[in-house]
Amino acid sequence: MREEVTAAVIKQAQSGDTTALTVLYEHYRPDVYQYLYYRVGRPQLAEDLTTEVFIRVIEHLPRYQQRRVAFRAWLLQIARNLAIDHMRKMNVRDHIDLDDEMPADVDGPETAVDLTLTGDHLKNALRRLTADQCDVIVLRFVAEMPINEVARMLNKSESAIKALQARGLEALQKILAPQKVYYG
Repeated sequence: MREEVTAAVIKQAQSGDTTALTVLYEHYRPDVYQYLYYRVGRPQLAEDLTTEVFIRVIEHLPRYQQRRVAFRAWLLQIARNLAIDHMRKMNVRDHIDLDDEMPADVDGPETAVDLTLTGDHLKNALRRLTADQCDVIVLRFVAEMPINEVARMLNKSESAIKALQARGLEALQKILAPQKVYYG
């Protein structure tokens, strides 16, 4: 969705237009879910948190001002805050539901195995990064946000984001290199 279209839809949603809210939800939901999935590592939890993000969007949309921050960055900031809150709570109690670890929407057993191996390796590797490195890697490469937006969102300089990205990618390379999976 182009920026000027997004701005018009946001204005409609701010005035209470439920169709506009639906358009925003349908357009941005995949980005929010994907970010949360890589941050929390569990599909069902990512779904639940995605729902919570959009509940908060509805609550706070009347105060949103596009000139301050891009709408997508605002959504991902809400998602980031929810993920951080969840991680703090999970430090107290940590459990994993079996259903959360099962891949969904796959074509067959080979695809399921491939997705599980790839997803598990990446999720585990991301968990071994610092929180800031993980945020930068997910925002830059999963959410495909430009450095300047990531810097604004995380309240850091662009050079700090570049350094976190470099250190995060280096750490991921060290973590993932020995875990190569060969198919044959």
